[in-house]
Amino acid sequence: MASFFTPYFFLLVLVSNIFNFQTSLCDLRADEALIESICKQVQDLQFCLSTFKQILPTHPYVPDEITQASLSQSLQNANDNHAFVQKAKAEAKDKVTQDLYVICVTSYELLTSLLQDSIQALAKKDYNGLENSLFKCPRFVSACQNAFGSKTTPEMLDRSRKQFDLVLMAKIGEGLIQK
Repeated sequence: MASFFTPYFFLLVLVSNIFNFQTSLCDLRADEALIESICKQVQDLQFCLSTFKQILPTHPYVPDEITQASLSQSLQNANDNHAFVQKAKAEAKDKVTQDLYVICVTSYELLTSLLQDSIQALAKKDYNGLENSLFKCPRFVSACQNAFGSKTTPEMLDRSRKQFDLVLMAKIGEGLIQK
């Protein structure tokens, strides 16, 4: 009996492993398709894809985790941008440029506050609060860019674009959450 049972058992284990591998491949493809569908909706597809690879190292991806990771990355980026514009304001030579940077400093402070509110709302599964906070975020990203208009620097444009994409990634993730 043991001689029949052992090969049969190994065959079952092998079939099970193959099934699990196939299922994992399907999950991986579905995860990649989900991320690609989100990234196709932002300005910089490659930035979005590389950001998700960096901030979401494990599978499977679910909308709550995608939203959480996007919000956290957006908050970190907003804090970096806030520090950047504060330094630029301090280094500005003329009053007009300093005043423009004040708009940016205030915008990033408000953005940071809204992103923190969004993170807390998601943790509490307060999807209305999350949606309301995220809805307001893009205007604070564009407020800084609009303040400078044609006087904006390439670095400020790049920072604004990345910040906007990160906020958009979070908004799209939030839209995928089953409520």
